[in-house]
Amino acid sequence: MSPTSLSCQLAFILVVVATSFCQAFELSGSRRSLSHGNLQPVLQSTSSTIDSENGSTSIDFAMDPLSQKAKDIMNHLGLSVEQHQQLAKLAILVTDWNTRLNLISRRDCSKEVVFGRHIVPSLAPFGLKEKDFVLEDRQRVVDVGTGGGFPGLPLAIAYPNVDFLLVDSVGKKLGAVQEMADTLGLTNVKVHHGRAELLREKFDVCVGRSVAAIPKYCYWVHHLLEKDGHLQYIIGGEIDKGLLDQAVIDCDVDELLNCPEVSDKRVLVFRQASVKKIAKASGEKPRVPKAGKPSLGKPKRKKSKGEWTKRDPTQPKQRGYENFKRYDSLS
Repeated sequence: MSPTSLSCQLAFILVVVATSFCQAFELSGSRRSLSHGNLQPVLQSTSSTIDSENGSTSIDFAMDPLSQKAKDIMNHLGLSVEQHQQLAKLAILVTDWNTRLNLISRRDCSKEVVFGRHIVPSLAPFGLKEKDFVLEDRQRVVDVGTGGGFPGLPLAIAYPNVDFLLVDSVGKKLGAVQEMADTLGLTNVKVHHGRAELLREKFDVCVGRSVAAIPKYCYWVHHLLEKDGHLQYIIGGEIDKGLLDQAVIDCDVDELLNCPEVSDKRVLVFRQASVKKIAKASGEKPRVPKAGKPSLGKPKRKKSKGEWTKRDPTQPKQRGYENFKRYDSLS
């Protein structure tokens, strides 16, 4: 056998061995996937933001602010063309601010995602028809945990005669929120930098959108509601039946906006008494120290033994003996 033929045969054998090894590796990987119950093929990762509550992505609910679908929602809610334009402009403002400041997730952040995923669901409480829960002129609303201005800013556009206080512990976000409100001409919006626990005002309504679990959120806001006030909370995912039983309203955002598959969230409404009851049973503790007596200044530090202190130049030196005289030379 010639050296050339021998080289060809060796090369062929190496190719066969390598192919068999690759097939065995792929089969092993498939078996591992099946053993974990994953029957779906492996997909390439995308940049879409996944909602931890139900696995949906932000792109799933993207909506062109000027689309017919958006116009149908505005018509159903009875919003004017000017209000629709303000909401569309808000989507552009949030998108622009988000390039400088992380108001919302920066993945797939476009005006369509901001409008469909954030602005439209924030309008759902406006679709409530029950008399006790329709906001009236000059009522006061607090949005605790507003973040990038949701649901407070969209609701302030929908309710121009209702006063809104948007609260968050992140000052940079509130600066952007206030500037967006000013740009949109929303004179009924104010912001407050701080924790809700420290607020000592009363409000007719509290609104929030997926800020925290319901028991924790109720603990944060229970002292803010008037006796006849209530909480309107936008949230997704599974909710404990005991909590749902205390809600006077449990309605999908799709139903409130009369638009199927527009959101995966729901609106829950709790009266003030229920909010207090849930807060009491939450087991939460204050996140901030209780207010005490005002400090009168820094307490004087006790001097340590042998500590050096600066001498008072107006006092005579303590030499340890009297009538001391210095002589330059001996006489």
